[in-house]
Amino acid sequence: MENRWILKRTKADINKMSEVLDIRQATACVLANREIKTKRQAVAFLKAENAALYDVLEQNAMKDAQKAMELLEEAVTQHYKIAIYGDYDVDGVTSTAIWYKVLCYCGADVIYYIPHRQKEGYGLNLEAIEELHKKGIQLLLTCDNGIAAIEEIEKAKEFDMTVVIIDHHEAAFDECGNDILPKADAIVDPKQKQCQYPFKMLCAGGLCYKLALLFLKRLQISNEILERECLHLATLATVCDIVDLMEENRIIVKKGLKTMPQTTNIGLKSLLEQTNLYGKELTEYHIGFMIGPCVNAAGRLETAKTAVALFCENDEKKAKEYAQYLIEQNNSRKDMTQKATEQVIKEIEQKNRQNEKVLVIYQKNVHESIAGIVAGRIKEKFYRPTILITQSENMAKGSGRSIEGYNMFEELYACKELFVKFGGHTMAAGLSLPYENIQQLQKRLECNCKLTQQQLLPVLKIEKQLNFEEIDITLAEELRNLAPFGKGNHVPLFGSKNIKIVKYFLIGKEKNIIKMILEEQKTGIQLNGISFDGYDKFLEMIKQLYGQENCDKMLANGYIEQNMDFVYSVNINTFRGENSVQLQIKDFRVSQQ
Repeated sequence: MENRWILKRTKADINKMSEVLDIRQATACVLANREIKTKRQAVAFLKAENAALYDVLEQNAMKDAQKAMELLEEAVTQHYKIAIYGDYDVDGVTSTAIWYKVLCYCGADVIYYIPHRQKEGYGLNLEAIEELHKKGIQLLLTCDNGIAAIEEIEKAKEFDMTVVIIDHHEAAFDECGNDILPKADAIVDPKQKQCQYPFKMLCAGGLCYKLALLFLKRLQISNEILERECLHLATLATVCDIVDLMEENRIIVKKGLKTMPQTTNIGLKSLLEQTNLYGKELTEYHIGFMIGPCVNAAGRLETAKTAVALFCENDEKKAKEYAQYLIEQNNSRKDMTQKATEQVIKEIEQKNRQNEKVLVIYQKNVHESIAGIVAGRIKEKFYRPTILITQSENMAKGSGRSIEGYNMFEELYACKELFVKFGGHTMAAGLSLPYENIQQLQKRLECNCKLTQQQLLPVLKIEKQLNFEEIDITLAEELRNLAPFGKGNHVPLFGSKNIKIVKYFLIGKEKNIIKMILEEQKTGIQLNGISFDGYDKFLEMIKQLYGQENCDKMLANGYIEQNMDFVYSVNINTFRGENSVQLQIKDFRVSQQ
């Protein structure tokens, strides 16, 4: 699939930014493209590990935060029975663990409840409320859920429970756009329309971290070790929940990654040890693709209670057992995901559905716990909003993943009468519906979709067109400092035109990684480049340029006569202790000049 190259435009004075901040123009351009407009914002971004988080209580900015603290303090001091009701993903698990550890440290009578993904589904349910009532629960604290639980919270109030909601999902809304909220005693969710908190993109783990610190301060408790462990859990949640890595989220992750390699949380330490990461420098990649999936695996295949238990465990032997179990579960999950993805791709291609604007796929044999992961992979391959629906015990269940320009929550809300239950946000959603409604859902989403054909092409957003003389190790180091990268702060991509490939080599076990020596024609400056995923496109390009018969010969001699345009990130390659610049190639095309 061809990519659409878009060069970002900014009205900012890049020269002045570069001069005032003492950074390269390319780095200043990246900051401007992140809507950073003031020196204060820029310094906070560049030195996030030293930046401060917003004051939750300043001018009552975060709606109901003060009230929530008062209710929790009363519950602790009066020895009420407290239940933390979490969720089975990383965000829900870490949010639950944060509050459980903090409340236990404060002497609270507290338990946690994590719903079973297959048997109960996401969020509160009436049976769970009744079970908690039988256990004598007096205060119900929801983490990463609750904003949409109208009926369930009404039942909790009938049982005379105090209900505090901490959530970050979108609320339902009426025809006038007003929030439809449950009748809880306190609802902390920055996405509420009446909430004035300046940063709306915290995940539940980030919210719980800030509120837990506020609660400890309220009770005049100081414990730096506990606070740092909560930061590490919030960092894990923030990366894995794929929220925008800007402002507070960036600060949390930047600070958390700095100290997480030496974490004192017994469970997290054990998981890092089992994945050979303890004591090593950690990046968002390690968290998002190695640690996070292990935590998620428990809730996908068995029960996420194990993951919560891991982070709350103080016995090293038990923590090691929990960590090993999670890793085993993740290995099983990876195998299931690979087979399911191949199965769904085959079905889409056999039925020639690749060009539908919205892919709604019913595949009953896919385990419902991995539907979201598979939907994400299908979305990446075909670049279409994708909803994968699977067979469940009583009805169909599905998970959706979206693309830029398609608000999945709003599109599903327009079809809300088709669902038994649904929730989510702009880029992802979960749903339950009768089997007979699947086809109708597919037709309505396809009919309602306003995406243009251009929007259905994956986009590579280029920060700046660079000359090779602008690229050196200093620039590479400045750009690396802009990490952590992720949603809202993607790896900066740059472009250069009319570049000669002096020589290329096919390397790696499968000989499908392309290492290049690149030369800028007008200056003669040479830089090294590498492409990890461009082999198939490169092969096809050679066939078109030189014909099938000459293809093998061209691949063998490592030379191509055509000058190329490249999109790349500027990286640091370390070899035998020496650092050098390396361009990681993201896309390429034959130059038109």
